[in-house]
Amino acid sequence: MRATIVTIGDEILIGQIVDTNSASISRHLNGVGIAIGEKISIGDRRDVIVETLQRVMRTSEVVIITGGLGPTKDDITKHTLAQMFASELVYNEAEGEHVRRLLERRGIAFTELNRGQAMLPECCTVLHNAHGTAPGMWFDTAEGGVVISLPGVPFEMEHLMEDEVLPRLKERFELGTIVHRTLITHGIAESILAERIAAWEEALPDYLHLAYLPAPNIVRLRLSAYDVEKEQSESEIAAAFAELERIIPDNIIGMEGSTIEQRVHEFLISRGETLAVAESCTGGSIASKFTAMAGASTYFLAGVVSYANSAKCNILGVDNEFIQRDGAVSESVARAMAEGARKVSGADYAIATTGIAGPTGGSELKPVGTVWMAVATPEKTIAVVRNCGTDRSQIISRASAYAIELLYNELKKL
Repeated sequence: MRATIVTIGDEILIGQIVDTNSASISRHLNGVGIAIGEKISIGDRRDVIVETLQRVMRTSEVVIITGGLGPTKDDITKHTLAQMFASELVYNEAEGEHVRRLLERRGIAFTELNRGQAMLPECCTVLHNAHGTAPGMWFDTAEGGVVISLPGVPFEMEHLMEDEVLPRLKERFELGTIVHRTLITHGIAESILAERIAAWEEALPDYLHLAYLPAPNIVRLRLSAYDVEKEQSESEIAAAFAELERIIPDNIIGMEGSTIEQRVHEFLISRGETLAVAESCTGGSIASKFTAMAGASTYFLAGVVSYANSAKCNILGVDNEFIQRDGAVSESVARAMAEGARKVSGADYAIATTGIAGPTGGSELKPVGTVWMAVATPEKTIAVVRNCGTDRSQIISRASAYAIELLYNELKKL
């Protein structure tokens, strides 16, 4: 079964907001065995909406629309759908009362514009939006498919998908099975990884499809099965990944959702050890990755963003001679930052980064993207240099990942 997702709104097309709805809807639909054929973003124009829907209704059994259901004149989705399905708008008493009560609790007057949100196409099945003022709408098509219109507010859309849409889709259609499982690898480039596991990939059953999904310092390996008995496919995927663990045991972090920082988090909690961070070019990115995880307070002692050289010296105790002799972006300064963070905080381990995030500040010897990182442990301090690219955000992301991996590799040895 094939679905198309259509997001409506000029704000998406001009980049004013990021469309997260289509990604969420895709996950929901895949979870019940519906494959996504297309994702389309269009503007708030009646002719474009009609043209798009007429086309995708011919190719997809399920069409889900988000956006354009508010109370103002630029929200035209409902009116366009009523026209397409040759239906009059009628006032829905239950929805109108819901909107009135919801606005009353918020201290907002119930106006004619708000009342208009309860004017709904007579032919649709109303999907009650318990968390907002715009109901969803379900239309059965002459071809046996469905068109579902949902509000664009993400949390309202989420509740409607879970409470109204998915149960109805399961009841309306005989759904297949889609299984996705993802393994996370680290410390190996995509091209080298592909060579290492070529024989393993070649031996996969025909119905298992492998995808490589690279990100900073990790590669996700996703195995997918379509319209195959769920228990069989899950068993085959588990066996395939077990074999992969024998081929690249040192490069596997875990399954989908696992991160290197999460593994470090688990190591430190289980061992009762502590961590501090000293960051220059990464600007607190590393600290934020750890403190975002519940339970980090049991081991994360301190984070210092020592952007200025004076902060490196005054707070972390870096010898100014290192900076004068080697520059702030150097092995000696990275080591001293890590050792200083460990000493000042009393932590068992410390991570440090110092580099050139750009777009200016580079040189022939130290181009933009050069980052020194160090890890101080109770026994030693190790430091490495990495070139982390040319784009500032990419450099920060990659440097953070490399630095955390440096600590992870040390913890794995213990």
